Amino acid sequence: MIDYHTHTPLCKHAEGTRIEYLRAAEKANLHEIGVSDHSPWPEGYDPDWRMHSSEFPEYCGLIDEMRAITSDVNIKFAIEADWVPGKIEILKEKLESYPFDYIIGSIHYTDELPFDNPDKWHEIWTGPEKAEWIWHRYYELLLDMVSSGIFNIIGHFDLPKKFGSKCPDTDIIKSARKKIFNAARDLNIAVEINTAGLRKPANETYPALSILKEAAEQRILLTFGSDAHSPHEVAADFDLALTLAKEAGFKHYASFTQKKHTLHSLPI
Repeated sequence: MIDYHTHTPLCKHAEGTRIEYLRAAEKANLHEIGVSDHSPWPEGYDPDWRMHSSEFPEYCGLIDEMRAITSDVNIKFAIEADWVPGKIEILKEKLESYPFDYIIGSIHYTDELPFDNPDKWHEIWTGPEKAEWIWHRYYELLLDMVSSGIFNIIGHFDLPKKFGSKCPDTDIIKSARKKIFNAARDLNIAVEINTAGLRKPANETYPALSILKEAAEQRILLTFGSDAHSPHEVAADFDLALTLAKEAGFKHYASFTQKKHTLHSLPI
């Protein structure tokens, strides 16, 4: 198995050394772990929750440090980058400057609203009309993100449910999701089963099983991510993630090297 979504203290909201993450991956019998901390680009975007660009060489050094240790776990060099309208060309230029094995594309803001910020959610999720707008806008941005072809993995697909706001079952949402998966299939972009939702008020994986079933029906690539912000979260709840993957109809998962995917049979 693989864990393709992990963080470092450089993001300002994670803890533990990369060696501790590697040892946790070994203990979980993973064959690959990806280091995928929050991108420092676009410069100055959401600075309280990600590394500064001046720290990126240190980030690269952490990867080298892990790879220098003899281990059965392969280390993948990755990044989690936000889709920021109006800043995409700058972001694309920076991301193409480094030999990432894969890039996770995520959305943490709907325009100016940091909808998953634990310090602000009470003032953001103010009622059903605001919630419906956030969800619809989120899916609009998600479609733009996937269609860009910049990314290899869709991060935490239905993240706005983090604090318990369920996605409205509207025709607009259903249509957007279908378009997202069509684009993802055509561009070989994977969806991750992200287990962090099980540690949040949402109390389920990102995405929900119903969405995973849609992804499997559309033959979307699959990866696994714990979204670990501490070593003890590496591969957290992967037994359930594997069960959900099979229940959804997936037979394989994908690993990435230099942005090229390889399929592997799901463990029995």
